[in-house]
Formats: sequence, structure tokens, C-alpha cells
Amino acid sequence: MSRKELKVVVATPAVHIKLIIFLWFVAIITVASMAFAGPCGWDADVYWKAIQAVHHGQDPYAIGLAAQQAFHDRAHSPTEHAPFAYVYSPITLPFCRFLGMFPGWLLAPIYLGALAAGIGLTLWAGFQMAAEHERRWLKMVLPFVVLFPGLLTDDVILSGNMAYILNGLILAAAVRGWKDDRWAYFYAAVLFASIFKAPLLTMLAISVLVGRRQWGRACSTGALGLLLFAAQVRIWPELFREYLIAVRLQFDWNHDFGFGPAGVLSKILCQMGKPYNPAATILYLAFAAVLGTVLLFLAHRVRQGKLPQQVWIPIAIIGTILLNPRIKEYDVAAITIPMLLIVWRTLGLVLNYFPREVRDSRLSEAIRPSAQSRPDFALLLAGSGWFCAFNVIAATVEWKPTELGLLLGIFSMGVWSLYRTRHELRKKEHEPARAPVH
Repeated sequence: MSRKELKVVVATPAVHIKLIIFLWFVAIITVASMAFAGPCGWDADVYWKAIQAVHHGQDPYAIGLAAQQAFHDRAHSPTEHAPFAYVYSPITLPFCRFLGMFPGWLLAPIYLGALAAGIGLTLWAGFQMAAEHERRWLKMVLPFVVLFPGLLTDDVILSGNMAYILNGLILAAAVRGWKDDRWAYFYAAVLFASIFKAPLLTMLAISVLVGRRQWGRACSTGALGLLLFAAQVRIWPELFREYLIAVRLQFDWNHDFGFGPAGVLSKILCQMGKPYNPAATILYLAFAAVLGTVLLFLAHRVRQGKLPQQVWIPIAIIGTILLNPRIKEYDVAAITIPMLLIVWRTLGLVLNYFPREVRDSRLSEAIRPSAQSRPDFALLLAGSGWFCAFNVIAATVEWKPTELGLLLGIFSMGVWSLYRTRHELRKKEHEPARAPVH
């Protein structure tokens, strides 16, 4: 190797690291500018008011219900947002009482740090799902993932919702589960998260779909989570009744159903002036039954070795999110990287972006793209056009139905790519071995 070539090899990693640092700097400045220029912390503000109410011996549910009632009793413009109420169950109030012992100037940076850590864990977990060659370009994308939850631009990162923390803990623990077959931390994380958001118990499906022989532990954790939720009726009967009213008004008045299939149907029915139940409940149960059957069938095929595990994991996680009865923007923010990986792999397969030679049967080799510039450019162009098209649709039509269509479409793409990758692997296995080229 000449001295000039050696300098290039040594300098390349340094330039690469400097570029990544610059991209992170740009992303952080962008988020900070958004927070400075517009509203931010609307969910965090609800938490702070609940902490202050409990600290002063008041009822946070009653305060929230009174504020919502006053808003609907007075004249207001259609564009004016209704006040948010505290909609976490009474079991969280002792935690609020404990936090009320600390001043706001101390709690604010601690909570911001926890949010940053949760986002970091989510990005790290998504990064673990990528093959080695995919990580090279994914490092450049990571800084901007928070700006495009579910691959669509949105400012939900500014809400300060604690779902970023909860989802980060769950996904990071899931990585340990599927890599080391140790799921204890995952179950603890899901149980902890369900205390604040009961629908997150559906995340237990990850261990069943990706792990081995986890049915018993998953069902036990789910039963314990439901028991903790039901026990609150006896422990805090009045507070629990107010909590249920606050949740119902979140649907009836704010129409905050999320954007799962049942949520989209519920909003349409409300806009038509019709009741959303029982139609929404029936749709959710039917959708969950069909989706659950598909997921379990695919998981069984993966365990039999008939479908590749590495391609399966992002699909299983997206399918799990679809099982959530109330999918929100911060929920799809946690699976943006798995969605991106599925799109990238599927477009690569559609464009015949598959290696001509595979040295062995490892999947990381099987999905490795060739080094030719034309496929690189074609794949990048197709991915960019696809990404821009959906963001234009979301901006001009409506974000939530677009995101639902995107989720369902990417899940379908993932299932197709799962079988297509297996087909390519089999084809390579039956090809005669070629002599190495020196």
C-alpha cells in the first residue's frame, strides 16, 4: 500500500465520525428551534399540573374534568384546542406525590434527560435490527428519525410524552431478550409501562413472536398487569371512577382515538354524528384476531427455520404495534427504524438489488447489496421518491389515515420480503459453488 493510500484509509473514519457529529448537531438545533418557535411540552405540562395537584392534596381528575367542562360550556372557535386532562390511572398518583417533593427547576432537567435516554434507547434498539451493511447508512439517518415518526414528519417529539421513555425501556429490553434469550427485563419493563399506559400490555406479543417458549411468562405478566389495573377499583373507587370519565371524555369530546383501524373508524363515526361503539370494538377484535393469526403463523415458520429471523424481527414489532387499540404518534416514533429497514429491503428486492454471489448461507450476506453504483442510485432514488410522496399526502390530506395506510402497507411489504428473501436464500443454496476469484 502506498503512503497516499494509507492516508486515505486513516482519514476516512475520522471524516465519517465528524459528519455524524455534524448531523446530530443539525438535528438537535432543528428540534430546539421548533421548540422555541412553537408550542411544546403539552403532555409534560399535564404531568406537572397533576404532580402539583397531588402535592397540594387536590384531585387531578376533578381539576381536569372541570377545565374540560368549562371549555365546552363557553363559546370557542373550532380551531381552539380543548384542555388536556390527566388520563393515567390512580395507581400513578403515589408516584406523582413523590415527585411533588422536588422543585420544578430540578424535575425539568431530570425529565428532559429521561426523555433523551428513552429516545436513545429506541434508536439503539432499532439499530440492532439492521445488518452490518445497513448500519453504514443508518448512522447518517439516526439523528433525524425523531423528526419523522412513522416516516412522516410531525412535531410529536415536542410533546414531552413519557411514551418515549416507556417504549425505549421495552424495546431495549426486547433486544436483550431475542439476543440472549433473557426476557426478565422485558417483562418488568412492560409491566412498569402498563401502570401508566395499560394498552402497552400488547407489547408482550414481542416475546411470544420472537422468543421461544414464552407463552407462560407473557400470559402471567399480562394477567398481573390486568390484576393491578382491576385492583384499583377497590383501592381507589372514587378516583378510578373519575379516571374512567376522563378517559371517556378524551374520546367523546376530544375525539382522540388514535389512528388504528378502530380509531379511524371511531373518528369517522363521530364526525357523522353517530356512536362509535360497538362498531369500533367489533372492528378492533376482528382486526386483532386476523393479525394475531398471521403473526403467530409467521412466528411458527421462523422457529422451524423456514423463514429468516433477522428479517422477521422488524415485522413482528410493527405487527405488535398494530395490535395496540389506540396507536399514537409517539408509538410509531418507536418503530420508525424497523419501518425504514423493511422499506429499504423490500425496494431492494423489487429492484432485483440482490447479490450475485453469496459466500455462505448467513442472512447478513444474503441481504447484502452489491457494490455497483447503479443499483445504489436506483435504490436511493426509489426510496426518496416513495418517502417524499407519502409525506406530501400526509401534509395535504390527513396525517393519521395516511400513517395507518403506511403501517399496513409496510407490514404487508415486510411479509412479502420475508418470503422473497427465503426464496433467494434457497436459490443460492442450490447454485453450484463457484471457484474463488483471485
